[in-house]
Amino acid sequence: MSSPFIQFHTQDGIAHIRLNRPDVLNALTRDMLRGISAALDEAANDASIRAIILSGAGRAFCAGDDLAEAAQLFDKNISLRQTREHLEEFQAITRKILRIPKPVIAAIQGAAVGAGAEIAIACDLRIASEDAYFMFAEAKRGLFQTNGVMYLLPRMIGHARAAHLMMSADKLKAEPAREMGLVTQVCRADELMPAAQNMAQKLSKNSPLSLKLIKQTLLRSHDLDLEAVMQMEVDGMMTCLLSEDLREGVQAFVEKREPNFTGK
Repeated sequence: MSSPFIQFHTQDGIAHIRLNRPDVLNALTRDMLRGISAALDEAANDASIRAIILSGAGRAFCAGDDLAEAAQLFDKNISLRQTREHLEEFQAITRKILRIPKPVIAAIQGAAVGAGAEIAIACDLRIASEDAYFMFAEAKRGLFQTNGVMYLLPRMIGHARAAHLMMSADKLKAEPAREMGLVTQVCRADELMPAAQNMAQKLSKNSPLSLKLIKQTLLRSHDLDLEAVMQMEVDGMMTCLLSEDLREGVQAFVEKREPNFTGK
């Protein structure tokens, strides 16, 4: 890994990526972004990995960009090109999470602030502990949101709610986040990782091919009309009908056993 502050391991077909800078609430540096990127690539390229859990060490998920490092962007000796490159490294993480053909689960405790909240929102599912909260604090710092959140968040919770959270910089606690559909499950802090693990295991038992097609189609559906989405559904169904996974799924049902999907 390119950063000592990113932990990566795999177990039972699940990849665990953990931000590991708890003394500063896992605030993100460029090295950490590169470490997350490398971990996502490794999980994507390993056929044995069926799901990914993204989490943070200590009492927070992620407090956002490391402001000490980010302050260097305001140095007069730093070019606009270098500043843009830094921002694009953040956005590259969002792109990878969205495009990786495997489900990504964010396990969130404590603060998910700024870029930390944005990375969590890019994940397919979010499970939160009771003390978790989201906060888009950029307006309080004279900054602006990035990482695709302007696209993703309104589609998840609606325009007005997204506007309120971004403009007010208010905290959104775990239970209200669940009520508006941003979080799928809220649990005690000591149950967070087991809950994420259980969800990952449940998803990993399903067809990797089906999960890939579901993820791709849901993302594209934001920009397509009904007829275009229905065409994608037909294309996806045709892909599945010709797959080994379908034959295995049917055979497993007949034989009353768990299927052994290969994603082919």
